[in-house]
Amino acid sequence: MSLLSADPRTLAREAYTYLYPLVMMDVTRRQGTSPAAAERPGYGPPNQFDHLREFPSAEFRAVVRPNFDTLYSNAWLDLTGGPVKLHVTDTADRYFMLPLMDMWTDVFATIGKRTTGTGDQDYLIVGPGHDGTAQAGVTVLRAPTPHVWIIGRTQTNGPADYPAVWKVQDGYTLTAEPPREYVHDDRIDVTADALAMVSMLGAAEFFTWAARALAVNPPHDADFSLLARIANLGIVPGQEFDPGLVEADLAEIEAGVQEALTEILGSMASFGSAANGWRTSLDTMGVYGNSYFKRAAVAAGGLGANPPEDAVYPVLATDADGDPVNGDHDYILRFEADAMPPAGAFWSVTMYDGEGYQAANEINRFALGDRDDLAHDEQDGSLTIYISQHNPGPDRESNWLPAPSGPLGITMRLYAPKPDVLDGTWNPPAVAKA
Repeated sequence: MSLLSADPRTLAREAYTYLYPLVMMDVTRRQGTSPAAAERPGYGPPNQFDHLREFPSAEFRAVVRPNFDTLYSNAWLDLTGGPVKLHVTDTADRYFMLPLMDMWTDVFATIGKRTTGTGDQDYLIVGPGHDGTAQAGVTVLRAPTPHVWIIGRTQTNGPADYPAVWKVQDGYTLTAEPPREYVHDDRIDVTADALAMVSMLGAAEFFTWAARALAVNPPHDADFSLLARIANLGIVPGQEFDPGLVEADLAEIEAGVQEALTEILGSMASFGSAANGWRTSLDTMGVYGNSYFKRAAVAAGGLGANPPEDAVYPVLATDADGDPVNGDHDYILRFEADAMPPAGAFWSVTMYDGEGYQAANEINRFALGDRDDLAHDEQDGSLTIYISQHNPGPDRESNWLPAPSGPLGITMRLYAPKPDVLDGTWNPPAVAKA
């Protein structure tokens, strides 16, 4: 006999959607700070930056759709034992951003050229329940959760720029106050994909994991009404989840979990609004409020998303004829002189194969953008990018974006996009068959 006062399948679907980002973040955090992953790029102990020092090679397969515009600086903060001090060096006007994300995937602060400038900066990052007092010249940032993810990016103008970028990266420092050691959970599988790991969890396993993460990372104040509903499943902040209390309803709860997972994963291909064959996500990115489904969908499709004010990533879905793009065809992407990508910092277009990986090519080029030596039409000032498997010839090679065979994945990136991007007035032009 069911003891629940509401439909268990509906409750489970709602609870799973709400808790999904928290579990995704916790899996990613535990993998990323495990000593077993110490040799992998982007991994390291808490309260310490791990810097990627060069762009991915053609063989790199650790993440899908990597960028070739910035070098990453990754850090997981553990504020359970006290605050952490962050120092940012003067970047000499170089674009950078250090978004601070809580365990619910909300960006609660962004340090960077757009928001705080490029001079020397000092911050004290304080977790919930701790007093944050700082000396003069140090800004206190209050984190909603005691675990925080920083996915830093520093503008990188090609491999020749690496030494200058490394100097900037080395000027990002974290200092725990007071210094402390950390207990690592070596049981986590660091080789498995986080998305696949979470997808494989059954209802009892998922809610057990979620309850433990919830005990450490408090919910947002605005979540009170949803928390009251899912308490009927035995999911209460600070308490372990006991599957035995809902044993009579486990089949329905499992069904609700699978429905929610199917909905979340099924939404990944339809992110954002469509225009000219491109899909662009602008609303409620990086800060989600009570948009729990959007938050879960983004956690599945692009964990770590920024607010659009920092960066916007249009993804090409179809060409001008409504067909999926394929390397068997040649294409052109033409920007009129008065409709160049409106980015306050810089922009790029990156080529991937159908699985989201960069593909080897004869000139070792994976992206083109406004920092490249692109040729504009001498008559009207327009810019044409040539997308094809084969070199279009010496007159066009500067504007050639090499494509692999088969299905293609093309992503545009606009850093510090201007208002006409953010309000949807400007969209990338259609990609046309040549």
